[in-house]
Amino acid sequence: MTRQRGFATDEALLKIMQVFWVKGYEATSIADLCEATGLGRGSLYAAFGSKQEVYERSLRHYVESTNRHLRDQLARQVPVRQAVRDLLLDRVDGSLADAERPGCLLVGAIVERVAQDESAARIARDAITATLAAFASALHSARAAGEIPYETDVDAISGFLTTMVQGLRIMSISVPDRDLLVSIIDAALTALPE
Repeated sequence: MTRQRGFATDEALLKIMQVFWVKGYEATSIADLCEATGLGRGSLYAAFGSKQEVYERSLRHYVESTNRHLRDQLARQVPVRQAVRDLLLDRVDGSLADAERPGCLLVGAIVERVAQDESAARIARDAITATLAAFASALHSARAAGEIPYETDVDAISGFLTTMVQGLRIMSISVPDRDLLVSIIDAALTALPE
């Protein structure tokens, strides 16, 4: 019989994710992770492995959760333009809601880790690919329903909207002006043909 851990792994992982989100990988120490979770070093290593391993696990968890939410938002039974606008507004509002956790953990990983960390680069590529696929699926459905013209370049617009998601996260850090960000969203929506 296996021994049960004395803590909730998922809850600890969320706390770890928050630390990496706020501080980034390099500035986060094992002591920071122990303090956030209430775990000793031995328990932290036993549950998650090295700092690199726990970072990858928390980044993967963030990406899976974010992309699941994105797919759910795009799959709602509303016109695609409204679904996309609501999704982009949600990203802006989420970024502006918590000054201690600005932007996007994935964007932070891309900026800080991808050049020297193949695992983070793979997670980032997979995340972007999943986002592209979610937008493409929504646009193909909209095209089949007659919401957008048949000749719409779904791949190009999916790429543009994926760029918008990440760009809005970056803009919300440097220019946390909701009115401006909403006007950018509305301008971006003109890329969706009627």
